[in-house]
Amino acid sequence: MMDIGRVCMKIAGRDSGNVAIIVDKIDENFVVVNGNVRRKRCNIKHLEPTEKLVAIQQNASTEEVHAAMKDAGFEVKRHAEPKAEKPAKAEKKAEKAPVKKVK
Repeated sequence: MMDIGRVCMKIAGRDSGNVAIIVDKIDENFVVVNGNVRRKRCNIKHLEPTEKLVAIQQNASTEEVHAAMKDAGFEVKRHAEPKAEKPAKAEKKAEKAPVKKVK
């Protein structure tokens, strides 16, 4: 049932409630998922498989997975893009405190 291309619902963890597609099968307990979730290894106990199957290759890229999701009629959620780098701060010159002479 947990074949490559199987559309699943993530039921546990940070990405629960989102659509995931199986991209690779590691062993009988773990798969690699992608889609509206972060691409990562996932325990099959944390997935609820659906009847739908999309046509993707093993280890398909994120762009290929999103294209297959659109073709199958699923909404694709884009993760936040990395923030632009902040401009470098100008170095402040350290002012030395006046030294008091001890008599």
